[in-house]
Amino acid sequence: MSVAKKIIEYVGQARAVERRFGVSVFHQFAEMVRLRRGPGRIGPGDYYAYRLFDPEIAEEEKRRFVGWQAEAMLDALNDPRWHCLGLDKVLMYALFRDSGIRVPETRAIYLPGRKRILSGAACLSSEADLHAWLRESANYPFFSKPSASGFGRGALLAKGYEGGDDAVVLNDGTRIPVSSFGQVFHDVEHLGYLFQVPLDHDQRLTSTLGHIPSSLRIMVLIDEEEGPLIHRAFWKIPTGRNYSDNFNSGTSDNLAAAIDAESGRVIRVINGVGLDLREIDVHPDSGARLRDMAIPDWQEVKKFALATSRVLPKLRFQQWDIALTNTGPVALEVNLFGTGGGDLTQMLYRKGLLDETMRRFLRRLSQ
Repeated sequence: MSVAKKIIEYVGQARAVERRFGVSVFHQFAEMVRLRRGPGRIGPGDYYAYRLFDPEIAEEEKRRFVGWQAEAMLDALNDPRWHCLGLDKVLMYALFRDSGIRVPETRAIYLPGRKRILSGAACLSSEADLHAWLRESANYPFFSKPSASGFGRGALLAKGYEGGDDAVVLNDGTRIPVSSFGQVFHDVEHLGYLFQVPLDHDQRLTSTLGHIPSSLRIMVLIDEEEGPLIHRAFWKIPTGRNYSDNFNSGTSDNLAAAIDAESGRVIRVINGVGLDLREIDVHPDSGARLRDMAIPDWQEVKKFALATSRVLPKLRFQQWDIALTNTGPVALEVNLFGTGGGDLTQMLYRKGLLDETMRRFLRRLSQ
């Protein structure tokens, strides 16, 4: 987006805030200038995404929010030599499995011209290999995704093979011809496309969420003095016919819920961001109340997250995606800050990442 278009967009948002919330345009711009000079380097986009115009958020708290231009401060907590483990799911799963960490079962990996090895997974190194594998009904259902991708890009849930049409049938009924199936991949890093056994959702959540598995994003700080500690956690809640729980800035219609780290109870649920953010009390499909709902076996989930975090000691700021399944928590991946939920957690909690816990952590690491 050009600078001129951004300015027009920000002016439009400023006027909308003035009309809806009674905060003058002058006050908003003056506040943005002050926050831009603070440690979080808040820009106009951050200001409106986090709703920092809200007078209910104290000025001191606003200065604790982290804007995208200050992400490098937190990103620097992770040793760049270990970044590959946050990028490449094949490497990630191999390490986790050898460390006794539960991960999704990978049936096959497709990468033209190369073989990527993961114990128990078939290597599909040509289109002929891929097509033969897709025509085998025993390989269904499957969940597929790129080894390197974020925000659910390139992910598919297939329920079966239709021999008459020679097509893969997706969960929503869409048919993709086998001959063109490889064209829908989003493998921009050329690290392979994974075919996995779909996870069994936690049946205790069926009446609330239906049959699509959901996952938690759990932020863990690796601290030698206090030990690994959970900083924040939120629940990604699928809705409608979505087969993924990705929030995608609210455009997916999925929900996100802030979790109390001690009790595991839902304290706030939202959809959308910025001026489009809405607070939600009940699930739109089931009508089940989400606010105050407890995450099943929360203490076990916390122990699992802390145990898994110890496998990656050089990643000091870890953001785990942990699925809630019928057999317990399953590690989906670890995210680094740039692709993690730092923005969403600040929206959910209405608290900046630079709280006392994070500042104490940063002070110790800088000594």
